[in-house]
Amino acid sequence: MKKEIGFIGLGRMGLNMTTHLVEEGYRVVGYNRSDSPKAEALAAGLEMASSLPELVSALATPRVVWLMVPSSAVTAVLAELTPLLAEGDTIIDGGNSFYKDSLQRHTELKEKGIDFLDCGTSGGMQGARYGASIMVGGQPAVFAKHEHIFKALAAPNGYARVGNEGAGHFVKMIHNGIEYGMMGAIAEGVSVLHAHESQFGIDLKEVFKPYEHESIITSKLVSWLRTAYDEGQIEAIKGEVPRGETEFEMEHITTLGDVKVLAAALAQRKQTREQESYLGKLVAAMRNQFGGHKVIARE
Repeated sequence: MKKEIGFIGLGRMGLNMTTHLVEEGYRVVGYNRSDSPKAEALAAGLEMASSLPELVSALATPRVVWLMVPSSAVTAVLAELTPLLAEGDTIIDGGNSFYKDSLQRHTELKEKGIDFLDCGTSGGMQGARYGASIMVGGQPAVFAKHEHIFKALAAPNGYARVGNEGAGHFVKMIHNGIEYGMMGAIAEGVSVLHAHESQFGIDLKEVFKPYEHESIITSKLVSWLRTAYDEGQIEAIKGEVPRGETEFEMEHITTLGDVKVLAAALAQRKQTREQESYLGKLVAAMRNQFGGHKVIARE
């Protein structure tokens, strides 16, 4: 029998992930609140439902439904979806939900006999399309039953059950904090290089060759920043980092331990909304390159 999954949310990440699943041999029934991705989804091989009841009825039992919607929308989606499901079905939340909300959802869904896995997903749009980093929280038996989905979606060795209920989104939250710090450090350093271009005759595009290949700081973030320079994005955008979906979680992390680097990176971003900076351009560009996050064009 062909493996199948229902998928709610076909935005930047969701459409790439479902395209990947179809290529891995899955039957994917998709639903999106707006019709904008419908043509592209159908071309990728998805079956499209026009409503949540239609999506649920199109799946064989026991059903598996993956949520890839903004964290602010999860409660509303679950309120509509849960009554349509039956005991033994599974919901996987692959978005950026707050871990405390996920803990509560585990409890509430367990009372209804519905399994739940909280799943942090990283790697940006490229990872979603060709192999993501996936961090799963939940009971071992539930994870084992659906491990084939995570294996299909992830890069080689790029997925794991990282702990019990709530652990997936907690680990992803900490991952995002580390990411903030790394982006802040890269942006600070490159800003200093930019400020000394004339003094030393520095060619920033040449700087990225050694930085990007086998240096200690070689990373996807450095590569994405180099791409932003190559595309002329740095000069085209304002030096302001818009508030992102995860910023509330970053503020929460600062209450959990001694996280001076994260706190500084968070303050960096907030400062760009009061006074634009070259650093703000760099952080905004990196975020846009890997996740399609909003940038503000120069007027």
